[in-house]
Amino acid sequence: MSEKLFLGIDIGSVSVNLVILNEKKEILKEEYIRHMGQPVKTALDALKDVEAKFPVENIWDIGVTGSGGKLIVDKIKGTFVNEVVAQAKAVELFHPQARTIIEIGGEDSKLILVEYDKHSETMMVKDFAMNTICAAGTGSFLDQQATRLGFTIEQFGEESLKSKTPPRIAGRCSVFAKTDMIHLQQEATPVYDIISGLCFAMARNFRSSIGKGKDFIKPVVFQGGVAANKGMIRAFREVLGLTDGELIVPDHFPSMPAIGVALLRMTVSDIQKITWSLSELEAYLESNRGKERKSMVPLSRESAVDVSKLLRKEKPLSSDKKLKVYLGIDIGSISTNVVAISEDRKVVARSYLRTAGRPIEAVRQGIREVGSEIKDHVIVSGVGTTGSGRYMIGDLIGADAVRNEITAQATATAHYDPDVDTIFEIGGQDSKYISLSNGAIVDFEMNKVCAAGTGSFLEEQAERLDVNIKGEFSEVALSSECPSCLGERCTVFMESDVVHNQQLGVEKADIVAGLSYSIAQNYLNRVVGERKIGNKIYFQGAVANNQGVKAAFESVLGKPISIPPNFDVTGAIGAAILAQEYCREEGITQSRFKGFDIVNMEYEISSFECKECSNLCEIRKVTVEDGQNLFYGSRCEKFEIDKTRKKNNIPDYFKERETLLTEYYQKNKKTGDKKIGFPRILTMYYEMFPFWSAFFTELGYEIVLSDTTTKKIIHMGVENAVAETCFPVKVALGHVYNLMDKHVEYLFLPSLINMKQNNPNLPESFSCPYVQSIPYTLRSAINFEKAGIKVLEPALFFKEGYNTGAVQKELAEMGKTLGLKGKDVKNAIKKAAEVQDNFYKTLQARGKSILDSLKPEDKAVIVVSRPYNGCDPGVNLGLPQKLMNLGVIPIPLDFFPIDEIDISEDWPNMYWRYGQKILCMSEIIRRDKRLNAMYLTNFGCGPDSFISHFFREKMDDKPFLQIEIDEHSADVGAITRCEAFLDSLKNVFPSDVEKTKQVKVLSIEKGTKRTVYLPYMSDHAHALAAAFRANGVNAVVMPESNEETVKLGRRYTSGKECYPAIVTTGDMVRQVMSKDFDRKGAAFFMGGSSGPCRFGQYNMLQRMVLDEIGYEDVPIYAPNQAKNFFEELEVVGKDFFLLGWQGMVSIDLLEKCLRETRPYEINKGETEKVYRNAVEVAMGAIEKRSNLIKALKECRKMFEAIKVDKSELKPVVGMVGEFFVRANRFSNEDIIIKLEDLGVEVWVAPVYEWFLYRNFRRDFLARQRGDIITIGKTLLMDKFQVHEEHKIAGVFKGFLRNLEEPSTKTVLDMAEEYVPRTFFGEAIMSMGKAADFYKKGLCGIVNTIPFTCLPGTIAAALLKRFKEEHNDIPVLNVAYDGLGQTNSDTRLEAFVHQAKQFTKRMESMKKELTRV
Repeated sequence: MSEKLFLGIDIGSVSVNLVILNEKKEILKEEYIRHMGQPVKTALDALKDVEAKFPVENIWDIGVTGSGGKLIVDKIKGTFVNEVVAQAKAVELFHPQARTIIEIGGEDSKLILVEYDKHSETMMVKDFAMNTICAAGTGSFLDQQATRLGFTIEQFGEESLKSKTPPRIAGRCSVFAKTDMIHLQQEATPVYDIISGLCFAMARNFRSSIGKGKDFIKPVVFQGGVAANKGMIRAFREVLGLTDGELIVPDHFPSMPAIGVALLRMTVSDIQKITWSLSELEAYLESNRGKERKSMVPLSRESAVDVSKLLRKEKPLSSDKKLKVYLGIDIGSISTNVVAISEDRKVVARSYLRTAGRPIEAVRQGIREVGSEIKDHVIVSGVGTTGSGRYMIGDLIGADAVRNEITAQATATAHYDPDVDTIFEIGGQDSKYISLSNGAIVDFEMNKVCAAGTGSFLEEQAERLDVNIKGEFSEVALSSECPSCLGERCTVFMESDVVHNQQLGVEKADIVAGLSYSIAQNYLNRVVGERKIGNKIYFQGAVANNQGVKAAFESVLGKPISIPPNFDVTGAIGAAILAQEYCREEGITQSRFKGFDIVNMEYEISSFECKECSNLCEIRKVTVEDGQNLFYGSRCEKFEIDKTRKKNNIPDYFKERETLLTEYYQKNKKTGDKKIGFPRILTMYYEMFPFWSAFFTELGYEIVLSDTTTKKIIHMGVENAVAETCFPVKVALGHVYNLMDKHVEYLFLPSLINMKQNNPNLPESFSCPYVQSIPYTLRSAINFEKAGIKVLEPALFFKEGYNTGAVQKELAEMGKTLGLKGKDVKNAIKKAAEVQDNFYKTLQARGKSILDSLKPEDKAVIVVSRPYNGCDPGVNLGLPQKLMNLGVIPIPLDFFPIDEIDISEDWPNMYWRYGQKILCMSEIIRRDKRLNAMYLTNFGCGPDSFISHFFREKMDDKPFLQIEIDEHSADVGAITRCEAFLDSLKNVFPSDVEKTKQVKVLSIEKGTKRTVYLPYMSDHAHALAAAFRANGVNAVVMPESNEETVKLGRRYTSGKECYPAIVTTGDMVRQVMSKDFDRKGAAFFMGGSSGPCRFGQYNMLQRMVLDEIGYEDVPIYAPNQAKNFFEELEVVGKDFFLLGWQGMVSIDLLEKCLRETRPYEINKGETEKVYRNAVEVAMGAIEKRSNLIKALKECRKMFEAIKVDKSELKPVVGMVGEFFVRANRFSNEDIIIKLEDLGVEVWVAPVYEWFLYRNFRRDFLARQRGDIITIGKTLLMDKFQVHEEHKIAGVFKGFLRNLEEPSTKTVLDMAEEYVPRTFFGEAIMSMGKAADFYKKGLCGIVNTIPFTCLPGTIAAALLKRFKEEHNDIPVLNVAYDGLGQTNSDTRLEAFVHQAKQFTKRMESMKKELTRV
């Protein structure tokens, strides 16, 4: 008999890998082919090659895996296998001793933790992680950078090995890794160092993001296409601390998934031989499958221009007289431009060059080209530089003026047309929006931390599609009849969309046109945002060469777009004009320009590490042959070359604040054995250190502080974080590690629930949930018990003051741990409270004196931020000092009498203390023409995603600068923003301050005749609608959300808000835009809350959106669950709450019936139909006030009549998480159906548990303030609700396995090990429910959350520890943001595989225990 052959094929985002194995597991064929965006065709060609070279009758089976595998699997009679499982299987064959697998492919990265099970002799997947919504550090990125720097990918790896001191490059976002890289190039960093830095950035990013919170157990296998890169092998070895034998690169590293899938098919018992045929695949490839996709409006050719005619010289040279010229040089990320203009500002000569990672060489070449043309005919009277490399090049060539690129672009535009009011500038790496008034900048924005859709991205995609970016791209885009809808995504994932469209057979022209739309949409949504777009718009920068993008802007905006002459070098033209103006103003007759011969000047580049502080900056030194040394790269500007610049006498109020903070409490501080470790983090240090300094010193303890924030501390925190929190929380982890190195016995990490509230009109004064949960989330990152450290973690409610009974009680409990007497603790608190209050008074007195000293013409910039953002010199990028260097007075926010401002009328439900401070500060700044604002925030800051909206609303026409900070290391962009902002202030004259318009919170009145529209969260919305109608109020559940509502939601929000806010806002906008919407007879329903998560801010944001689009008269009914809940519900009717509650419990139970029946149904789709009928029956009973129990009994019979096969019960997984995404099938991409299709049953925490939990919280807070009436009402209501829930649930006794739910107290008790009940929100319920599911014997936990969700991210961090302490139960955290996840199915498949293995492992453990 002929030997059996098994074929494995892996179709990935970049390549097709094919292997053939025989029964001896020998590899007979191995092929790795880059598919260049044509995966199906490439796979077909590879299979045809097999057909030609092997007897196909011997091919017994085909296994298929990879992101594109499902597209062809049925057409070749193959079997699909998840790639995580396939990877592990291949490692089992070649390296069974391995415990960790790192796999990096074209667009996917995976970490797989494995364990070889001796009983089953198979490799078990113990845990896994993959890149999800934000993608960085994949093979495609390295490919792009290699191409950009002029290397093959093989040369790229070799080149990196030359580096001895790789620079630090951001690895979180591929776009901004490029930014760091570019800034290093501008600072003359050798290319091999940059390449090596990229490799190390990828390795660190892999460890800190994909490997977040996981242990890399040795030995480690590194596979996937990127394993060919020697630089990456070196980087992983050093980053993970591995020796040669501990990091294994398999011989067949690119083909491991294909090998694994072939092996898995080989092990199937009783496998039936396939019938080989490629005809179906060939037919599929030939058919036009792209017709079913979504498309955009075709791009118009009508306004297309011949851009070649715009790129011109505007003034000829004279042969008999030398012409005075001014040079402008723009050193950008992708291009370097040199321009010479005449005195009347006409372009005399121009050069547009690729920077190619070598800015000095590019500038030399540009000057050489311009010089060869004009040097004998001109006198250079001035030189200006701009762009990200402006300072270094300015020093090198002798520039007279060095100006930021915002001002340079605006200056050139105003020269060409002073009536232009809006500039869109898109370059290779940066995008800018500039608003002009009479030729002067009045507002601007640049792409921030997350960037997609710049020129370099467009160029990379053109190359992938084999389209020339110059000319051809525009022509192809404009020829499209059906442009693809590619959306606005991270560049790496947009590549996946492009590949997906190619797989569907979409025409190249349609994809190119879709990319043009994507650039426009990305720019408008991520850069322009809510800013004003005028009617005379100039489009400039290199991307303006692309007529497809111009047409896309015109299509989206419905406005004409103009392109100025020499649009690609407008930055350089502006720099030349600015140099001319500077020389005239300063009376300069002799330029500092070193002459055109500078191109022949020799220079050398070297680097060294400055060891004068713990930042250990990598300093780049450029030695020029004239003896001049240029230094770049220091944070403190210690090595800055220009020692002669003017010094100003501006006082450093931030340094003064730090001195006050640390030295305000003066007493002979003891030293000795009694020490408390105290990290310099968050509110506990940057605002409350005077309190704690006095408290612990009075008790005889010495405080051991962590070091000031350094790069080392930042890196330690970022690389060891267990969840994707904001930057300051990651830095906090680094500070704790720093203290551990100091060998402290006690570590102080309080949970600061709220802060002192001085305005009785505001509801709460919460800290951010991340700040509240810091002692709990850090336990998931650090095993303090193992380290021998005792953590002091009191939960403190400071709202009513620092010396309340609650504070005394909590700190007295902590004191017992330290052996302290209660009386001594109480006295220490009294002193500490006095010190803290006096500290605040001192700051505000200082601020008053500063304000009194400011002259009318002075300009001060208030750094509007939380103190741990704005006052930590290691976090704030040194921006206060940079502002001082620019001649501006920076002042901390808390120097002002914030609490004298009452914002409660405008923002009655602003429950975050720092939100209150920020909005109070907006009033102070708005009213004082001398004051301006720099708003410092963080990437992913949850509260600021709403507060910044409100701040902008209050600032009205007064501009402010907003800067996002995170671990991204380069600060050049921030400097550019500061310079441009200060330039813009010269042209802004805010109107005299009047009381700004108030955002009116309209609600419904009792007996309203309006129709109330409810957003569809889940079928629970029908329960509320039925309760409304039963009380005489017409209510309609809006249609389920769809992609249109997400699009509308994003249009009217910043896109940074939590996903449910975006979805429900889009639902409202869609409704008001519908034809039959009656504004006078309509109202919206949106739940309310008093924090601490963002949910309570939804209705205020939505109020602003409705006002903005002209529906200010349509009310939003938002009963607050934490405040006057019962009173607010009575507006609808006395029994509205009762009926609504009964309906919600009923829906939860019917959903349980659905989920326990559907996986076993014989007739597919029957359960869903029965469920829909049951909902109608039950809700009909609610609305008609008929017998609900009788109706539900009828529903039970309907479910019992469904034919099912429960002869073998499926494994069960539990779902927890944020309650909207958990329940909303559109938002969670039908995750329950997907899990059921993979062979498991899903149990979900009921929605009603949240309302019972709110009773607990309402009672808790009422007890704190002694509100006996609310306590009584809440207890009665809770008792009633529980009684009703038990009564209704009783109908399904004996039918539902998952019928009984634990009480709220039980859930909180089960969560207590991970987070105490003093921490409010969904995280505690998720943890308690996860523990309940484990106790019930479930085999996996899924945590579904919105991307950047505060409680969801906290739960994700806590679940890491939960998993470790519960037999490594599989846990999958899934974050949604509406942009889709390219590998979500892969993750679900791997999770289900893991859950099934966990079931078998637990059964084996039970059997062993039974035997014992």
